[in-house]
Amino acid sequence: MKQLFISAFNNEDKTFTVDFQPGRLLIDTVNEHYTDPKREGIPFICRKGACRSCVVHVLDGAEMLVPPTPLEQRALQVGKTTIAAGYRLACMTKFKEEI
Repeated sequence: MKQLFISAFNNEDKTFTVDFQPGRLLIDTVNEHYTDPKREGIPFICRKGACRSCVVHVLDGAEMLVPPTPLEQRALQVGKTTIAAGYRLACMTKFKEEI
């Protein structure tokens, strides 16, 4: 099975290995395994791409993800968390339907 490797930028760079799950949001795929996902998994506040609390660094497997939306691109244009450097918003990033 294909896997994605990410680190949660706002959770002390905690790393996660995620199995490919077609069409699912990245934040849901990771956080469904935790009783307190905001602390144990990928933190989040708004789930709309505005707060940037769910920034993740994609370490391997980016080809499994859909391209970023214009909103996600705008949200990640500041600082070191750019899409070109491998960062994404987990609340907006979905797996492709198939790879």
